[in-house]
Amino acid sequence: MPLQPLYLEWLREPDGRVLRAKAAHLRQSGIPWTTTGSKMLGQLNAASMLWYLAIALISIDIVIDNQHDGQVLGSDWGSLAWMLGILGVWIVIAAGVALKIRRKTSSQATVTEWRQNLTALANGFEPQPSQRATFTSMITADRDAVIENPRFTASGLEFGSLTTTRPGSPTWHYLAVTLPAPLPHLVLDSTSNNTSRSDLPPGYEPLQRISLESEFDRAFVTYAPVDDRADALYVLSSEVMSDLVEYAGDYNVEIVKDTLVFFTAAPTDFTDAQTWISVHTLIDRVVPRLIRRTERFVDERLPRPHRSLLPAFGSTPAETAASPVRAAAMRPGVEGALAIVPAPLIARSGRRFVQQKRRWRVSSVLLNIVGVTAYFVAYFVPIVLIFAAVLTITDGRP
Repeated sequence: MPLQPLYLEWLREPDGRVLRAKAAHLRQSGIPWTTTGSKMLGQLNAASMLWYLAIALISIDIVIDNQHDGQVLGSDWGSLAWMLGILGVWIVIAAGVALKIRRKTSSQATVTEWRQNLTALANGFEPQPSQRATFTSMITADRDAVIENPRFTASGLEFGSLTTTRPGSPTWHYLAVTLPAPLPHLVLDSTSNNTSRSDLPPGYEPLQRISLESEFDRAFVTYAPVDDRADALYVLSSEVMSDLVEYAGDYNVEIVKDTLVFFTAAPTDFTDAQTWISVHTLIDRVVPRLIRRTERFVDERLPRPHRSLLPAFGSTPAETAASPVRAAAMRPGVEGALAIVPAPLIARSGRRFVQQKRRWRVSSVLLNIVGVTAYFVAYFVPIVLIFAAVLTITDGRP
């Protein structure tokens, strides 16, 4: 099945529609209580206002009842005026703070983040940033210092931006794909993104530089283990090299066991349509041919065939050749096609096609009970007290 055409309308939608789609998406996530600091402070402030009003009215009512024999005097009206004045100033300050927070949450950074998130979801990719490395490569050597954000995932592949917490480290734009079988360690250094020296990070030094076709050698400098030159030549067939030169010439390429990684240090903006087109081209044109080469490859040094090459129960020879790992596998003879195509996850409104099921646990039930109780004490009780105090002060006295 061919890849579906890219849907890039979210990159051009007005900011307001992006924020509305974000809100709809978050509401649909099924989280019953939000725990952000600003919202917690807002709830606490609103409850404090209600309790202040309730206590102030009850205090005035007590004075009227005990000191003024139930008669509302001028001093009582003065107390009411002071109470309402303080409450008014409080409301103005709270509204100003809320407006500032609202502007912050509606900032361009938030809009930018959700433009790329909605674009990813509309094309079948989940936004899943990570604070550590999720795949093996020379660009993830310092795994615990790696930050992958943004990071978009689908079955057997992921792409995004990657950096480390080390000072001076570059930001890598990458695409990582799970292959159906392990391959020799290969590194292809793109010459188009080099200046006076290679932009590769450390990690390829133990490998030996090998020469392939002259046209390919002009586009990439190829490194492979000393004993695996023949295997490298098998994987990098003339068809694979042609696709790499035509569609991936700006990317460095690394194969580590069953992981294929395209990466470049060039600046990347996921609100730019060209970035999505580049990723789509790699997945549609380059990855399938490499997957096919992998499916036919068997490293004789392995004690047994990789699990993806073992016959499956009840499967035909053609089906056995397909990869059982999450990577999308090619159907024989079909160019640019994936057996598992990323399907859109959201509608044009930003809502998911399938609602995620909520998992009720004891902790979730207890959290809901605590939340309902807190809302009852914070809002319902003071509202009842305010209503009773107002009736008593006016004409509802017993």
